[in-house]
Amino acid sequence: MKGGLEYAPVLHQEKLISMVSIMELLLTSQSKKINNQRLIDLPLRHTESIGFQEHLLDFFPRIFNFSGTVIPVTHDDGRYAGIIEKKTILEKISELFHLGKNGMTLELYVPSSRLKLSEVIAAFEKNDATVLSCGQYHAAPDGNGMFVTFRIQTHDWFRLLQNIEKYGYSISYSSTVLNKGEDELREKALEFIRLMDM
Repeated sequence: MKGGLEYAPVLHQEKLISMVSIMELLLTSQSKKINNQRLIDLPLRHTESIGFQEHLLDFFPRIFNFSGTVIPVTHDDGRYAGIIEKKTILEKISELFHLGKNGMTLELYVPSSRLKLSEVIAAFEKNDATVLSCGQYHAAPDGNGMFVTFRIQTHDWFRLLQNIEKYGYSISYSSTVLNKGEDELREKALEFIRLMDM
């Protein structure tokens, strides 16, 4: 298919009926039993769609309900609007949450009762760090603790980590900028600073 897409929409009176794979069409066209049948007469599966005005974050949890590489988009009245590739959606999510090379991921484990997000963000800002995005999830079904994940931009990640550790949070971090050698250097430097603080 043009553009390398594997699925195509099936429409009836401008409304989406189904999405059909090119492979299904090829297999069907090779069957001699259906030479005079129309596409609508075939056993097509009903396909969901996303709304043209729907926000990216509202439909994102449903993205994997759609088989194939494209998702149909419809207007409020059900009229077909077009398709969007899953790849495009994932790229937009990555851009929205700054998941590229220019940031680091810092994750704190905190008891749910002690989480004051504004204080944590203020601590980042005091250390010349910018919070690009954040999210949280419960560590266990009982909800006794949670992980708060931040996407951060900073010029001095070493100072930031050192100061955030003073809050008593359990911290893990990663960055495409950091490699194993720098990681080991950081651990040695932090150990030295802890000795100095004693």
